[in-house]
Amino acid sequence: MSTISNKMMGTFTSKPKTQQYFEIIEDYVTSLGECKKEIKAQASFSVNRKFLWLWTYEKTSDGTLYMTVCLDKQLNNPHFHYVTQVSPNRWNHHIVVKSEETARSDWLQQLVQKGVKFAKK
Repeated sequence: MSTISNKMMGTFTSKPKTQQYFEIIEDYVTSLGECKKEIKAQASFSVNRKFLWLWTYEKTSDGTLYMTVCLDKQLNNPHFHYVTQVSPNRWNHHIVVKSEETARSDWLQQLVQKGVKFAKK
């Protein structure tokens, strides 16, 4: 039986590229106004409710950041890894960030903006 862990991680200091992507996204989120950051197994952001979660796994190679943005409606975008409805009027939009280009992209920033707007309701 394997004892090797593959825990979800909400801090990225052991993975420099992943940390860089996180900081780019975090800087953008905080530029949109006041929000609360919480670090547990995931890094999460909230205003009146949580809207953004970021994480990696212990075994995931450096440079892969997983991200979920919660909205009150489903959006379709070829950049999304997948979208799931978690309850009425709650849709999780999953993204895998593997480049600085993605972390800085207009489409990702627009998604985060919509998440902040949803979290303020």
